[in-house]
Amino acid sequence: MKFKERIETDPFGALMNWGELSHCSWSGVVCSHDGRVVILNLRDLSLQGTIAPELGNLTHLKSLILRNNSFSGIVPEEVTELQELEILDLCNNNFVQPFIFGRRLLQISPPGLNPGFGAAPPLPSPPPSPTEDEEVPVDFPFFLPPPTGSQPPPQNKRANPPTESQANIPNLPPVFPPPAESPPPQVSDVPHAGNNKRYHKIYIIIGVLVGVSGVMAALVIFFLLWNQKVKMIKPWGATGSSGQLREAVITGIPKLKLSELEAACEDFSNIIGSTSSDATIYKGTLSTGSEIAVLAVASGSLQDWSVDHETQFQEKIQRLSQVNHKNFLNVIGYCHEDEPFNRMLVFEYAPYGSLFEHLHDQDAEHLEWPMRLRIVMGIAYCIEHMHNLNPKPISHTNLSSSSIYLATDYAAKVSDFTFVSSTTTPVDPMTNVVSFGTILQEVITGKIPDPDSLLHDETKPVADPTLESFQEEVMEKLWEVVRECLNQKLEMKEVVVKLREITGITAEAALPSRSPAWWAELEIISTEV
Repeated sequence: MKFKERIETDPFGALMNWGELSHCSWSGVVCSHDGRVVILNLRDLSLQGTIAPELGNLTHLKSLILRNNSFSGIVPEEVTELQELEILDLCNNNFVQPFIFGRRLLQISPPGLNPGFGAAPPLPSPPPSPTEDEEVPVDFPFFLPPPTGSQPPPQNKRANPPTESQANIPNLPPVFPPPAESPPPQVSDVPHAGNNKRYHKIYIIIGVLVGVSGVMAALVIFFLLWNQKVKMIKPWGATGSSGQLREAVITGIPKLKLSELEAACEDFSNIIGSTSSDATIYKGTLSTGSEIAVLAVASGSLQDWSVDHETQFQEKIQRLSQVNHKNFLNVIGYCHEDEPFNRMLVFEYAPYGSLFEHLHDQDAEHLEWPMRLRIVMGIAYCIEHMHNLNPKPISHTNLSSSSIYLATDYAAKVSDFTFVSSTTTPVDPMTNVVSFGTILQEVITGKIPDPDSLLHDETKPVADPTLESFQEEVMEKLWEVVRECLNQKLEMKEVVVKLREITGITAEAALPSRSPAWWAELEIISTEV
């Protein structure tokens, strides 16, 4: 609770339930079986404030993760001296110390030697130097320069002053410590136990280097495979009088076999939705456990599939592959087979349902005010990104609360499941602005929107009665943005500027903390290769 008192800004209400019920049920807190706090994970929450030294009282804390917030000031000694702390991740904050990395390791430090790069800085009142058989916990790599004016630690404390018996022996020179600048003892000069410790330290360093090298090699292989994925959709030959389409090159989108998607979707038995163009949406699970959404066209045969439909299908894949935004439900594969006939798109899966369900379904989980603001900002940033794509901007074909899905941390994932349409006329970007204003109205009121009535309604907005709390001043400013969107007075980039000033939520804060698409894409590419 002392930690919570020092939090100045909590835009997502992450600590709202702190102080209620048992502390083990608080957001970000994980306890052991006996109720002791062992993990505190508050990453990616845009928290602003300073760290309370009282965190040092959590003597059983093993993991402290505050990455991607706006903490400032210094890190209290009480926190860095926690004896059981194994992971300390404070990256991407505003501390005065240059925290580079947060992995906390147990390393062997020779007695009295300055550990150098990768070691914790000397503290104002350092504890007694460890013996040669002790393990010294340090942060790696975690470098802070020593305080100005501090003296370098002694280079060797193992030399002893002359004993009484030595002093009484005539002509025997006394034994003094070697000079401070003398080099460290060679391996052959150190007792056998010290050698074992040094070998143990070397093994740890080698293990870390091997692990890092393995991860880097995996990433290099992944991106090499990804760059090689240039797929060619073969020309579709219709019946004699229909002619042929030009070849369409699709970069970076793997082509999947029908049998692979049948296995993932359990013979297409798990239907989770449909679209206005009569396409069906299935849920599937890849062999690694990554979940996917598969959009399948309703046409039953090649003869029912017109040239215009094929053109739209190919253009749809090309457009969606260009979006590449974390607030967008990205396409990660497609299926194109004539016998048996199938046209399918494979998307990453957002497990928490649609925004429409959360606003209007009594059985769905309720969205509090900070969560709604973050969702709205995620939608706005994504649509702005689509409108600013080069060389050709993209407009969403059917933007509504039903096309907004939620990731595991309730971040917005904008989907575009429209397969084919009766018209090929591009959607006007201002249509997206009007649709966004409608969604914003829906988020504020909790009611299915009626844009026509709003244009003639001069009263203040009526907030969703299910909201336990909200900022009335913020809501009134958002309501003005709704009016300007419905009256088509703003472009999407102007909408984003206004909303960012009102909510204070940056593009990074609106992104999902993690995306399942990476693992799904990796498996699809590996399988295809």
